[in-house]
Amino acid sequence: MPEPRFLYWDTDVFLSYLNEHPDRISTLQSILDKISKDKQSLIVTSTISKVEVAWVAHEKLNRVLNPSEESRIDALWNDLSVIDFVEFHDDIAIIARDIMRTGMIKGWKLRTNDAIHLASAQWVQCYEINTYDDKWSKYSEIVGIDIKEPSVIQPSLL
Repeated sequence: MPEPRFLYWDTDVFLSYLNEHPDRISTLQSILDKISKDKQSLIVTSTISKVEVAWVAHEKLNRVLNPSEESRIDALWNDLSVIDFVEFHDDIAIIARDIMRTGMIKGWKLRTNDAIHLASAQWVQCYEINTYDDKWSKYSEIVGIDIKEPSVIQPSLL
């Protein structure tokens, strides 16, 4: 049986999906559909994403929580056929610290949660990290994983 393949999604990718960002939703839905059909691939993220995705955009804007939106968020998290979580633990903490320290000597700044995301992706040996944060791409040389915006390969129209 082949080894599973892991695609890492940063929190901002989940937020773009849940907020149905007009420039991103079709790509994200295509990726989710493809993963759901491919029994050897999973999207993974750190469990801290469950905290970072506390609300969707219109809830924050209006400062009104909607129980149906919380149910939508939970439904996404509970679809373990597509998404799985990397639990934060001491080994990931050490890797995250090392990423931050290595970046610091290069003059780069990284938020703690972002370092945890990168370390989590490295821990599970993801083949790719997806994020809309353009400051992450330079960390590819530290974690050894391609970091880019989510994309799908479009078939040729020939």
